[in-house]
Amino acid sequence: MNVARIAAAAGLLFVSSSFATLAQAPATKLKPEVEAFIEQMVKSHGFEAPALRDLFGRIKPHEGVIKAIRAPSTAKPWHEFRQIFVTPTRTSGGVAFWNDHADWLVRAREAFGVPEEIIVSIIGVETIYGRRLGSFRVLDALYTLGFELPERATYFRAETEQFLLMTRENTLDPLEIKGSFAGAMGMPQFMPTSYRKYAVDFDGDGRVDLWNSIADVIGSVANYLRVFGWTWGEPVTVPARVDASQAQALLKAGLKPHASLQQMRERGAEPVEALADDLKAGLFTLDAVEGPEYHLAFNNFYVITRYNRSRNYAMAVHQLAEAIARERESQAAAQSASIP
Repeated sequence: MNVARIAAAAGLLFVSSSFATLAQAPATKLKPEVEAFIEQMVKSHGFEAPALRDLFGRIKPHEGVIKAIRAPSTAKPWHEFRQIFVTPTRTSGGVAFWNDHADWLVRAREAFGVPEEIIVSIIGVETIYGRRLGSFRVLDALYTLGFELPERATYFRAETEQFLLMTRENTLDPLEIKGSFAGAMGMPQFMPTSYRKYAVDFDGDGRVDLWNSIADVIGSVANYLRVFGWTWGEPVTVPARVDASQAQALLKAGLKPHASLQQMRERGAEPVEALADDLKAGLFTLDAVEGPEYHLAFNNFYVITRYNRSRNYAMAVHQLAEAIARERESQAAAQSASIP
């Protein structure tokens, strides 16, 4: 399905003033919260109330969405999570993706200052390079979480607003787009707010397409990381030796970089690699089979957690990126050695 070219009924209703068909359709009774949301969309963004009522009447709450949001894969222990996302399949797939799209990755690195392997790794972790884009209808997922699950209502109603704006701006049918259980979309799995704020038309064709344009996907991931502060040449994370008596105090301060490595050493956390004393870091743990592992998080690790707030996720991106870069370099060296 070429999502970027969809211009089907529901999408067109938002830019049309004809509602003759809707007027003949039986009215669907909507929840008061939905009616209030529709009123806000009409007042704030000029949507047509009859079209929105018809649209919401077609949405189906999804029990699977609630089950998935309450038991995400990121909640697994690190040693289990890693086995899902840092795999030979994703590594070799990452090398192939990099080779196939090397020119765009170089352009993204030069434009946004983000290494190729990090961009590739995020796409690999999110959708296995576009193979798994999500099977939930995005509007069903957003509605379920925004109007059927009170604990996350504010966030997901805001994402529903941004989704409707996004589909109107791009003349897309909001009932046709599929994604994750949380409403993330496309190869990089952007939430609607991120799509509107950070996605870029990197191929210059006049539209942003995170389903079919590899250039837009690569540029958008790189731009997202740049906006949140990726710093070229700085490390992501390193293991640490930690004084057990000081560990809890250091962990309580969080993984966001807040103290120099010199200060970290004085407080009982020592990086296993030689790094500059003035480099700022935070401390976090991962659940290994043998027990907790301590790691120092630098700015770039924290930036990855802005994409997904799970430390498991950020570490998987980091380790998969390292694996992809190693394998690609190894393949290049082997190829070079075979040339007479």
